[in-house]
Amino acid sequence: MNYMCLTTHFIDKDWTLHKKILNFCPITSHKCDDMATVIIKCLRDWGLDKVLAVTVDNLDDITVEELSKRFIKWGTNIMDGNHLHMRYMAHIINLIVQESLEEVGDSVKRVRQAVRYIKQSSKRWRKFKACCLFERITYENSLCLDVPTRWDSTYLMLDVAQEFEEAFVRYGALDPGLMHYLVTYVCDDGKPAGSLVSSDWENVRHMVKILKPFYELTLKVSGSLYVTSNVHFEEICELDVVLKNLIENENVEMSLMAKKMEDKLHKYFGNPEKMKMIFIASVLDPRNKFEYVAFALVSLFGEEKGGKNK
Repeated sequence: MNYMCLTTHFIDKDWTLHKKILNFCPITSHKCDDMATVIIKCLRDWGLDKVLAVTVDNLDDITVEELSKRFIKWGTNIMDGNHLHMRYMAHIINLIVQESLEEVGDSVKRVRQAVRYIKQSSKRWRKFKACCLFERITYENSLCLDVPTRWDSTYLMLDVAQEFEEAFVRYGALDPGLMHYLVTYVCDDGKPAGSLVSSDWENVRHMVKILKPFYELTLKVSGSLYVTSNVHFEEICELDVVLKNLIENENVEMSLMAKKMEDKLHKYFGNPEKMKMIFIASVLDPRNKFEYVAFALVSLFGEEKGGKNK
């Protein structure tokens, strides 16, 4: 079923930030024209004609153009619609991370299946806890199974699982059923996960190290009860620095993965013309002002492009 949820964020006359769901409804499809039609109808129903920006995970430029044309007719197209489409940062992070997870997909799948096997039975879970005691693992968080389409849950699963590596190894030696499950149970992709070996744990540790700054950034910019636009540019710059440091890492695989993620980051945020509202929001943050933004523009985009935008 195709559906769409439309939420408005606004500040009232007392400078209080509000978040209200305007509509949650089925739609014919996620095609540009259909989405634009539903959004415009909803705005009409609520008597809303002043829209500064639209932020959606899968909204393309054609849909935005249709909305912009309608706002022109209403005489309310702010700044001629040049900054109507505000990129959804959490979705862009999701695109970058999902592609990187595919690089170590087999290792992630093996850890996921091992966690699933142990959590399927209370008897197995008790035996696994005994293995933790034997290996003197006192990590307070418990094993958690991820939702494969939610990369943040995959990160949390891997982050916890790596702390129990020795317990998994001991459990595998005590219960041959784990190995049998990994090499025979057919996963959603039509293939079994395969044996969980030391190189898989190495991949998991590398992935957790890379994903941690993305996870922390997602938490920071996903808030709906506080303003986030003023920190977007700063967080993009910090993420770029983190990836540059990872590219210099001695581990070749981690370096190559970080380079691909940096390329993807620059693909979505590499055009300063589409980010001017983010720059302005950062300038208006009294902790940054123009001095920080001027420095960061050159750092992120280079002397020529960054200097021009400064």
